[in-house]
Amino acid sequence: MTQRDEGHNYRDSKNKAREYERKQKYEAIIDMVIRWLDSNIDETDDKFYLVAQDSADLKEKIELALDPKTTKREIEDGDLWK
Repeated sequence: MTQRDEGHNYRDSKNKAREYERKQKYEAIIDMVIRWLDSNIDETDDKFYLVAQDSADLKEKIELALDPKTTKREIEDGDLWK
């Protein structure tokens, strides 16, 4: 194996590690947003009913977008209500 091959393998490994980390971060962000929306929905009173309703709608859209059957095109088009 040449020095060039070793450098290439190192970069591939580094890129894979970054991609894995990015994916983990996105999952953590989604979980955080879902928890925040749940608290908006659960801890509402009449004064904040519309905020709770918007939170419930957004949570549903996120869950639909995360569904494996939902395509990238549907998400980009905002066509999540089936």
